[in-house]
Amino acid sequence: MAKAATVGTQLPAPDVNDLVRVTVGDEDDDDGGPPALASEVASRVEDRASDRKSGAPLAYLIAAPWFAGDTEEPPVGTACTLQWPTERGLCVLPVAFQAEENGEAGLRMWRVAVTGPVRRHERRRFVRAAWSLPAELFVRRDLEALPAERRHAVERAGIRSKLAELPDCYPATAVNVSEGGLLCVSAAPAMPAALPLVARFTIEQTCFETPASVVWSVQRDAATADAAAVVESAIAFDDPGRYGEVLRPLVFQAQLRARRLDMR
Repeated sequence: MAKAATVGTQLPAPDVNDLVRVTVGDEDDDDGGPPALASEVASRVEDRASDRKSGAPLAYLIAAPWFAGDTEEPPVGTACTLQWPTERGLCVLPVAFQAEENGEAGLRMWRVAVTGPVRRHERRRFVRAAWSLPAELFVRRDLEALPAERRHAVERAGIRSKLAELPDCYPATAVNVSEGGLLCVSAAPAMPAALPLVARFTIEQTCFETPASVVWSVQRDAATADAAAVVESAIAFDDPGRYGEVLRPLVFQAQLRARRLDMR
């Protein structure tokens, strides 16, 4: 097995021939769940592109994971993760699907772009509740004001070049709420993954306004021929602890109300 390279925090990044497991959708986000095709499917690194100066990985070519029942590749930009064990524990690397390619002997391969730093696997679970409420998702254009790590991830995702085409705000409806983020529906088109936002919504006369980002955004087929297409998006708060103490009891109360209704 090839020796693992290191990135920034000295956590190891996978190298050519290393075995990894692939998850479609960022499974660390528990707010509405990813557009799951499958979870933790075995794969192998076939090639890697790295920054010449730092050695940090920029993109990977991996053996295409075979998901049960898959008939087509995921949409370009779909958030995924690579996972692999190290001496310092299970590590994950956020990536975005770019394209499917055919290699030697007909091997299916996925090209994925790195969208964030290597980190230890720390699964966070947030209490959440189905809740329909208006939300406004304001596009952040002040990329230089983002924390350095976040800004680098945004730059790697190519967000700067897309900003001119994006509206200032995406009106949306949150259909699932937790202290960690929102699951929203909005009009087409889909938002780019890693897009920095400011999410604004009101629950029981309390207005929440917090920095956030797009984990994934997928356009769903219209239910009927004359209906408009709908976009589903998972929005993660940059700092879940900012409003956690306020949001948590509200979400618990919503859960209790839903349970009472179910019992009637």
